[in-house]
Amino acid sequence: MRETEIKETGMKRFALKYLCDPVLIYTVIVMMSIMYHYRDKLAFFYGAISLVLGFLLFRLFDYMNKHKLLGGIAYCFVGTMFFIAASICIEKGSVDYNVPFGVWFITPQIALDYNKWFTMAVYLLFMIFMGSVIYYFTRIRYRIFMSFLVFIIPFAIYGKENETMPIPFVIVLSMMYIVLMVYFRQLKSDEKTVLVAKGETWRSVGIFTLVFAVIASLVPKPTVDTDRSVLESMISAERFTDRLVSMLSVFRDTSSGSQYRDVTNNTTLYYAKANEDLHLKTSTFTSYDYSSDVWSSSERERNQLMSYRWLPAEVETPGELTENILKAAELDSSFAEKYGLTKFVGSKVYIPEEEEVKLYSVYSGKTKYAPVPEGMTSIIDKSTDDPLEYMETGLIRSSGEFDRFYNITFGYMSDVFFADPTNLGILNAVSQADYVELLRDASDVLFYTEGDFSINSDLALRADSLDEERKEYRNFEDYLDYGDSDRIYDLAMEITEGLDTDYEKAKAIELYFYNNDFVYDTKYMKSVGENVESFLFRTKRGVCVEYATAMVLLARAAGIPARYCEGFSMSEPFSGAGEFQDVDYVITPQHAHAYPELYIRGYGWTYFEPTLGDSAPEETKRTLAQTLMTAGLFLLGLLVMLIVFILLYPTLSHRFFLARSRKKSANETVRKIMQRICKLYNIRDVYTSHEAAQKVMEISGADIYEAAHLFDEAEYGGVVLTETDKQKAIAEYINAYNAYRETKKKRRITTAAN
Repeated sequence: MRETEIKETGMKRFALKYLCDPVLIYTVIVMMSIMYHYRDKLAFFYGAISLVLGFLLFRLFDYMNKHKLLGGIAYCFVGTMFFIAASICIEKGSVDYNVPFGVWFITPQIALDYNKWFTMAVYLLFMIFMGSVIYYFTRIRYRIFMSFLVFIIPFAIYGKENETMPIPFVIVLSMMYIVLMVYFRQLKSDEKTVLVAKGETWRSVGIFTLVFAVIASLVPKPTVDTDRSVLESMISAERFTDRLVSMLSVFRDTSSGSQYRDVTNNTTLYYAKANEDLHLKTSTFTSYDYSSDVWSSSERERNQLMSYRWLPAEVETPGELTENILKAAELDSSFAEKYGLTKFVGSKVYIPEEEEVKLYSVYSGKTKYAPVPEGMTSIIDKSTDDPLEYMETGLIRSSGEFDRFYNITFGYMSDVFFADPTNLGILNAVSQADYVELLRDASDVLFYTEGDFSINSDLALRADSLDEERKEYRNFEDYLDYGDSDRIYDLAMEITEGLDTDYEKAKAIELYFYNNDFVYDTKYMKSVGENVESFLFRTKRGVCVEYATAMVLLARAAGIPARYCEGFSMSEPFSGAGEFQDVDYVITPQHAHAYPELYIRGYGWTYFEPTLGDSAPEETKRTLAQTLMTAGLFLLGLLVMLIVFILLYPTLSHRFFLARSRKKSANETVRKIMQRICKLYNIRDVYTSHEAAQKVMEISGADIYEAAHLFDEAEYGGVVLTETDKQKAIAEYINAYNAYRETKKKRRITTAAN
């Protein structure tokens, strides 16, 4: 009887013992939840690897239990291999990557470009650590406190960036933790406690765990609005955090835009006092690589134009270029006629009133670059002593480093310049002329006007400004580089067909994304090899970086200089209290944003907004409690189905077995009948068939001696049984099945009566 059972269930036992090991499954889930944080689309890949590596590690741990010395040596060797492999990954990941591994590990991932080698190193280190401690504190030393500390590690990884772990991981991790705590609890036998085989506890533990998950999900949760500013300020004050942020805030040479995908971190970076929503610029990039889908900086991003020690200081006046050109038209009618400006002579360029925005840094520690509002006109005040440097691309940099909690006040001009008909008419006329020639002619008109020879006069200063603009514009070749892509060029020509002016073309390109089925999708992860052409012509799905990249290259192909910018979209009102209760806006990593800046001839640089997510209605975000409620309803339905299945399973299984027996041979049917009866009556495989028949008689009074005799003849005597023998065995099985059910029913009635 035992030999037959072992032969029948060998592979099944192997699968149940090893591949379905709850400790192994729990380890795999823990690793998947951790790696989802670093690369969500590869979570199942890391889960598959964890299943294989975990199985091998657990066999090593089993060996260590039997052979302490040799097992310990083997573990040290395997652990060393893991660390060596992790070191190799770290070394590979450090090539052309500005951030050290240690800093990368504790830094919010949304602030960094994805590094596959660093991610693999993290996986290897976590795998050897989590596999070891989970196995040890379940199978070797049951320590509920240590097991709980291990359990919260994945949650702590998400918590350090103020992210929420996906609900499926929360539920499954919690359920598996309860299963392990119950299954491996070390009980002692006494007069009040009777130990049973652990296999007997699975049904009750499983139902309890599922009921726990349902209740935990369905019970209403209070809404808690946490204020992390004090905690974050304390963390930022730490010396290592200062060093960390300083390393991250240095000028970056490249950007892939990966930090804009699926951002859930709401750690406060800045507060702002302002009267309206703004775009804040922190970096610019000039060159795009189609093969790597990465933006790179050029020397322009490092070129300093001015240094300001004393404030307030005027930086630039948007619209001043337009005023200077119109001034030349007023002074020289031939110039006005040549460039189509005659009808604007006597008009006035509308320059909006200067507004103020004050930015408070509350998290980022020591940095080099300050967020700059689009349309900046001046720097009014700052809390630092170091001079401020004005860069060619419009960025503001500290000559040293900004203080830990600095503030800076800018003057800026609202984005309404192009709404004025006169302004737009002048720019439209300018954009249809030879721009370099126009700037040279305007400069000459202003400088050589009769009766004004002072180099410090207003006209001379205007002339110098136009001449500098001409020289700068002539060096805009890199701002017109779109990689000579025929598809980009053809699309740009199609979008701007029939349009003559820069602003008209820019607006047409901007609106193209709103009218051609593009989708703003933070969940979409680009595959290897995808680039801006994939976004424009195939997927049409992406985040701000795809939209900004596409508009920059389309604008360049249409002949408009353009550059790619990164920063923040300042749009979320602040309604908190405390030290910053007088501010209007809060800025977090969720507001990180990429957008294009285009050079409109006659005006200068201005930003556009092609990203759908900024103007389209935002999707309603489900709260954690709502998601848990939905999950709870799903689990409740699953629990009901499970209970119904448990109640109906014996009857269904019995009928299914009888139906299958009609198609099997007599010998196989008899063998299956004896195995099924032993399983039904919980008779272990150490008994002979005759002893099993005696057990059945003692438990329910059913007689299966004939079936046991036929089993012995078929298995050990080599007898080929007949159809009559098969029917006899089936009849005894049915009798034993009914007798067992009747016995259980009587026991329940007796127990209830007592």
